[in-house]
Amino acid sequence: MSSLKRSSITGLYHPIGWRRTNYSSSNSSLTDNQTLSTIERKTTTTINKILNADKSGFLPTESYLCSSRSYSNVDLSKSLSSIDRSILEGQLKRSISSNETMEATIKRIRTESIYSIKDLINQNQLLEHSLNESRIKIYQLEDLLDKTKQQTINSNDKITPISIYEQQIKTLENDKLQLKLQLEQCKNLHRKEITQLEQTINDLKHQLVDYQNKLKLIQFDQDKLNSINQNNSNQLNEKSQTIEQLQKRIIEVELILSTIDSTNVINQSLVNDVKQINDLRYQNEQLKKDVQLLKLKCNERILHDEETRMLRKQVNIKDDYRTVIAKQQAEIHKLREQLSNENKTKSI
Repeated sequence: MSSLKRSSITGLYHPIGWRRTNYSSSNSSLTDNQTLSTIERKTTTTINKILNADKSGFLPTESYLCSSRSYSNVDLSKSLSSIDRSILEGQLKRSISSNETMEATIKRIRTESIYSIKDLINQNQLLEHSLNESRIKIYQLEDLLDKTKQQTINSNDKITPISIYEQQIKTLENDKLQLKLQLEQCKNLHRKEITQLEQTINDLKHQLVDYQNKLKLIQFDQDKLNSINQNNSNQLNEKSQTIEQLQKRIIEVELILSTIDSTNVINQSLVNDVKQINDLRYQNEQLKKDVQLLKLKCNERILHDEETRMLRKQVNIKDDYRTVIAKQQAEIHKLREQLSNENKTKSI
């Protein structure tokens, strides 16, 4: 399970340490290869015992033993193929579990980012509503001031003194100043929210660029690995065919040796066959070593493919943020136009 780290700028959670799973899977593949090497050593020892039995000749009682040993070699090859399948199945299960954990973390990060963006949008809407209310109050107070001034100028009432009107004007002016201060505070808060949104958008853009660059590098590496894998697969097929031919040849030689007469007369052809068997045994050992190297390369390619799949999923999820970023930029443009209009009206 990969841990998460919260960023100080955006407040979102990012996964950390997902490479450790790959390292653990590589360790498991090494242990599997060790088990394979031990089993193959046992098979080579049995083949050595068969071939080094008695180079001078075979007794008639040993013919039955040679035929039984040939069948045991076939059984050992079948067991090796079954062990390879079980190892590959274990590696597939590990990769599937790691992919599921990464998908869960990515979904959680996506939901958290969406909720944070929605909260910022709601805060902007509340600030806009408060700004509109404060504007309406200011306009009402200005209308009242104009009306009171006109009444003081046009009134011919001698009973009500002018001081009362002056006090009312002062109170209205004080209210107007307070409302202006509130409006400036709201504007400052609004600007801070806009700057925070712009910072989050820029951070998301930088993250998208980084992931895209990583994906390009991984695709380039993957193309190289695909070409290498094709060459390795061709070599594996060729070497598997040679191994099958060698096994058939060994069985034929063992059958020929089992049909030797009880006189223990060894022809020169049998001596040559024994030499060929030794040569074939040496070639078989070298081919097994080559097969082990190719298996290690295949395991490394599987691990690299898992990393590329994870990064592709992350980039596909980050592409969904582009629509959110475009919407937020449109909202910021609208808010800037509103602020410019307010400044124009204020200057007028």
